[in-house]
Amino acid sequence: MVDITGTLAGLFGTDEATPTGSTMLDVARDIRANPRTVDCRDGRALGYADCGDPDGDPLVVFHGFPNSRVFGALLDASARERGLRIIAPERPGLGVSDPLPDRTVADWTDDVADLADALDLGSFPVLGISGGGPYAAACAARLPRTERTGIVCGLAPLESVDLDDRLPFLTAKYARPLATLSLWSDGRTARWNPEEYLASRAETAADVDAERWSGEIGWTLLESGREATTRHGYGPLAQELAVFADDWGFDLGSIDVPTYLWYGKADRIVPLSMGLHYTDRIPTAEAHVYPNQGHLSIVEENEAAILDAVTGA
Repeated sequence: MVDITGTLAGLFGTDEATPTGSTMLDVARDIRANPRTVDCRDGRALGYADCGDPDGDPLVVFHGFPNSRVFGALLDASARERGLRIIAPERPGLGVSDPLPDRTVADWTDDVADLADALDLGSFPVLGISGGGPYAAACAARLPRTERTGIVCGLAPLESVDLDDRLPFLTAKYARPLATLSLWSDGRTARWNPEEYLASRAETAADVDAERWSGEIGWTLLESGREATTRHGYGPLAQELAVFADDWGFDLGSIDVPTYLWYGKADRIVPLSMGLHYTDRIPTAEAHVYPNQGHLSIVEENEAAILDAVTGA
């Protein structure tokens, strides 16, 4: 089942009662405290994180839902070990990125091209995780400078799931105020007690993910989500759900760059059917499916293999 509200850990919490001395969290907080932006061709500001090895080869990472550029901190340590520079842009209306009304998934490739031009990047691989998966697919289909693409537990077109799993997206598309209110309500409820909230996420997660929700990864996602709604509120998050429900604006069958997929059968947030949808429709897809991995463990347990494959190491 697609459990979008279940990913809301990134939205909530205050800065109190947060573990200290964590390298990952230190990176996350530094990203929050020192925002970076570039100007898009239409004048909008686009926020991004720049972490990992500053002198390394670039890997452009697309964050999940409901997160921000701070999400890049999750890959910082592994990237440094491999000499990779993580560049993690945040989508319109999230964090310090200006909103873009009526956007589509395909529109994202223009923003990525503007970012690459501003940072003087040539060609590069992209990696989309969870809600970032559709945007990685868009770059593979529409952005010629994309060398390779990775999609990890990524959302796929809604035709890959049944009606019940489509409801959060359809609500955002046809009843945007209701979706915004729901997101705000969930955020308000969890903000006052982030420890309890993360504990509840651990209770409902797959067993392999439980400790990760209550540990460093969960707290880093909280930090990422705090940033997501700081400036523009919850409306852009509702818009993001609606974007997934619209036509994406490109054909998965047109993708001709190497595309690597990782999915876990124990994932209770993004179902395996979404990964199979990509596998069936992307001609260059190479799928990796693990029976006992969930939404967080599929990333952490395969992090080295993911980075190596996507960067061609």
